[in-house]
Amino acid sequence: MANKVPGLLCHLALCLCFFVHGDIAVTISTKDEVYAKIANKHMIANRDGATLLNVQKPVIYEEYLARDCRAAFLHGRRQNGLYVIRPRFSPLLVVYCDMEYDGGGWTVLHKNALKEKTTWSHNWNDYRIGFGDPLGNHWLGNEYIYLLTRGDAFTVRFVIIDGDGNTKYADYHSFRVDGEDTDYSLRLGNYSGNAGDALTSMGEAGIHDNMKFSAQDRDNDRRTTSNCALDNGGGWWFDNCYSAQLTNGNQIYWEGLCTETSNCKLASIMIKPNGKNCNIPSRY
Repeated sequence: MANKVPGLLCHLALCLCFFVHGDIAVTISTKDEVYAKIANKHMIANRDGATLLNVQKPVIYEEYLARDCRAAFLHGRRQNGLYVIRPRFSPLLVVYCDMEYDGGGWTVLHKNALKEKTTWSHNWNDYRIGFGDPLGNHWLGNEYIYLLTRGDAFTVRFVIIDGDGNTKYADYHSFRVDGEDTDYSLRLGNYSGNAGDALTSMGEAGIHDNMKFSAQDRDNDRRTTSNCALDNGGGWWFDNCYSAQLTNGNQIYWEGLCTETSNCKLASIMIKPNGKNCNIPSRY
């Protein structure tokens, strides 16, 4: 077992305990202290820490929180639900981890089940910091997607359930969202899957890859006559306007799969490391 060198740093009533485990200095926090540090805790404001599956011990070693859901899966987590993750270059985040679908370890960035009747007409700041319920319909937040994908290499999967209940998917073998200085531009790699490539192939509405994000109060699309986000009820990487849009409360659209007569029922966006990551050990 590695040697541990304990130390204690106290300032008035606040005490933070640190120890060195091997070459890693570890911060020891209570469950409440971890909860207070979560950047997107507004998305779970109506719950306490009891729903966070990996921070139920009396003390938490923050540096051993998993970097993403795949890291948590590799260290034995098998239950779907909310986890606190600690990506590189990012504050602590709460995300929904799907530990069952296609090998498990998927970090969910977005879900839209039409039966939940969610409003997606939000402003730029809402899309920046995230909104909704991670246990249901939600958008994790462009700033947090940027920070999450800045530190490691991911594959993204867009999952669509069509009008007949069939599950289709589109994989892009690299995925990142750039920072706010680029208006959260979308960067995608090569496509594979059975849903059809609605994001990186050029169509009548343009192309979504490399497009800036648009919201109802920030028009970054290439349509000159109107605001695609305002017209179509949700923020997205619009061009002129879309061949796919998953942020709409009335219609999920994926070209070639969803139609006006056979509307798709559910869409989600989830990511997993693409094999180029190097995760530090996690215990949670």
